[in-house]
Amino acid sequence: MLQMKITAPEKITRGEVPAPVAEPHEVVIKVVRSGICGSDVHAYYNKHPFISLPIVIGHEFSGEIAEVGSGVTGFNPGDRVTVMPQIYCEDCLNCRAGRYNICSSLKVIGCQTTGASQELLAVDSKLTLKLPDSISYDQGAMLEPVSVGIHACRRAGDTTNKKVVVQGAGTIGNLAAQAAKALGASSVMISDMNQPRLELAKKCGVEHTVNIEKSDLSTEIRNIWGEDGADLFIECVGLQSSIDQAINIARKGSDIIVAGVFGSLTTVNMGLVQDKELNLIGTLMYTKDDWMDAIKLVLEQRIILEPLMSARFPLSELDKAFLHIEKNPDTALKVLIES
Repeated sequence: MLQMKITAPEKITRGEVPAPVAEPHEVVIKVVRSGICGSDVHAYYNKHPFISLPIVIGHEFSGEIAEVGSGVTGFNPGDRVTVMPQIYCEDCLNCRAGRYNICSSLKVIGCQTTGASQELLAVDSKLTLKLPDSISYDQGAMLEPVSVGIHACRRAGDTTNKKVVVQGAGTIGNLAAQAAKALGASSVMISDMNQPRLELAKKCGVEHTVNIEKSDLSTEIRNIWGEDGADLFIECVGLQSSIDQAINIARKGSDIIVAGVFGSLTTVNMGLVQDKELNLIGTLMYTKDDWMDAIKLVLEQRIILEPLMSARFPLSELDKAFLHIEKNPDTALKVLIES
């Protein structure tokens, strides 16, 4: 079968490798659609802190079951599915507590193990979810980042009636903003320096957008929400300037969810964190509950995905997909790979 592998920075190698055979607990999936994530872009340039080259990327994907292992029940060849790409031990303290997203030995398909940039992929059946008939393969491949956004919101507890600021209008920021609204936030604001992405956020139902090159975020927050400001910040950029902005602007006693991937060490003003009693809360991936809610919210059209789908490339042209992202940084949100 065809396999595309990042073998060195900005180098993707095409290869023919043996097709996988299902172990008793596995299903083999014919990959139909996969998405390129910001983490994949970091990996392409060899700048992701937790991904090493060479790697077959692809942790956002959907497809059709081609083979079912002898010990698997509940799945049949031909089933349309998506995959939660977390490989976890089930035995450590966090796994026993249901927080397998932060398993002590967590590996992620397409990040630390072989991913979906190939025609067929064997995965543990416990990670596999059936797709409702009305969810397309495109949408199925995007349920992963939707689940990231939902989990980020939930790290602050109940978002009902909260005023939420999302920093960064890329795919994760957009979906975190949509998720916040869908989960009950009273008002959502998204900020970025990229005007096309802000316009896209408006199309997806985010009511307040702020271009921080043209407007002061703190002033806009006060203008719209008054002196009490925002209840929650969700940082989806992963830059020093962005986390600094959140800490400086956040109201005393409020929460900052850190969802952005930081490619380098960052200095945090812990004096302000202490003095303002801020809660800096990390978020990593999701659990099955987040995925089930992602499916529900997409089915109910409370999270809109189609405007984020910016381009498609065949698997054999994965290198061209990354060049497209490089040349179109303002408009390339979710580039999809067709197998």
